[in-house]
Amino acid sequence: MYRYTPAVDVHLPCPPLREWLPARLEGQQVGAWVHGRRVPRTLRRTLTQWPRLTSEASASGERASAVELAQLDALIFGVRLERADPPSACVELLRPGALIIELAQPRARPLRHLLGAQLRPSKVAQLSQARALHWLERGCYALEQWQSVDPQGVLVTLARVR
Repeated sequence: MYRYTPAVDVHLPCPPLREWLPARLEGQQVGAWVHGRRVPRTLRRTLTQWPRLTSEASASGERASAVELAQLDALIFGVRLERADPPSACVELLRPGALIIELAQPRARPLRHLLGAQLRPSKVAQLSQARALHWLERGCYALEQWQSVDPQGVLVTLARVR
């Protein structure tokens, strides 16, 4: 079992997603996986800029078409940082070298915000390390991770499929 390393608890703020994503994904075939209410509202707005993957009903829930996924250069999706549930079935169907962009946002807690008691940086660092390890364990490479300044607090994880 991996233990949290307190020395790695700093994320440098990086550009707003609305500026960075279009520039990064220009000229690529991109698909956005939006799975209902599991995706935070602020991330849903960001994901609507990209073509939404069509889904087929199956016994295990919604699943994007295999042909559609095999043609993608990049798959982008949003999750809650505390309960990350990436579309594993979709990721398995991506071609080697495809880019995965995971946008993870901490759950909004209005009362904590009013009291000035936000999620502790050490907790965010621990959760972000867990996200990075998740993708490394799946065999992904060229992993990058940073925190967005707009929308604030969104953890952006990029990885390439092997």
